[in-house]
Amino acid sequence: MFGTATGVRAVRNPVRRHILQLLEGGEMSFESIVSSSGRAKSTVSAHLSALVDEGIIGSRPGDDDERKKYFFLTSHFIGELSPGDRIADEISDYAFDYREGAVDPFAFYRLVYRTFRVSLLMEGISIDPLLKRAGETVGNAIYPALAAKDMDGFCTNLAGFWEQHHLGNIENLTLDPIYFSIYDCFECVELPFLGKPACSFDSGLLSLLFSRQSGRPMEALERECYAAGDPCCTFEILPVPEK
Repeated sequence: MFGTATGVRAVRNPVRRHILQLLEGGEMSFESIVSSSGRAKSTVSAHLSALVDEGIIGSRPGDDDERKKYFFLTSHFIGELSPGDRIADEISDYAFDYREGAVDPFAFYRLVYRTFRVSLLMEGISIDPLLKRAGETVGNAIYPALAAKDMDGFCTNLAGFWEQHHLGNIENLTLDPIYFSIYDCFECVELPFLGKPACSFDSGLLSLLFSRQSGRPMEALERECYAAGDPCCTFEILPVPEK
């Protein structure tokens, strides 16, 4: 699913999905797309025209040769709709758990987030890319409260912020490489077993925070996750390779 200026568009055709995956790496010429797709020029041209008409991609003429065309994304990848990946769960159980632990002032907000996420998963809808971008937006907002003169001070502030806001407990932190575990992670600790990492919001949030602190693009890679059956969520923070 892709978010465009006129609404959400679903892309089902495998050739079009492959073209969009190619364009995630940046602008490409028509000839390069044809070569990478392994399809006939007429087939690729028809799919590109349809994607342009739907507002998912855009095109421009070449700088030196206007007969050449270059294509680029004009939309955002929101997530995937996969009915075969639906999960079975009882939403009512979450409300019961909240009643049992309602003395926790943060319990209601965790209930809302958890119920929203599970409701989508029950319909086979994954919005991980959207959650990651939301995390980046929140990261920009809270970074000034965490900024420090060095990485050690920043990590101390980060751990304190996570604990203060009941986001989890950051432990086993190392700086070279930057690696830490989060216990009682608010995003996934009570999600059903998914068999894969699920902390997309945290990944976007942590990527943005460490990028701003270090002054260069950084990526938070989730190595372990409660939703994958692990005993905690573990992140490794790595520099983003230059293209």
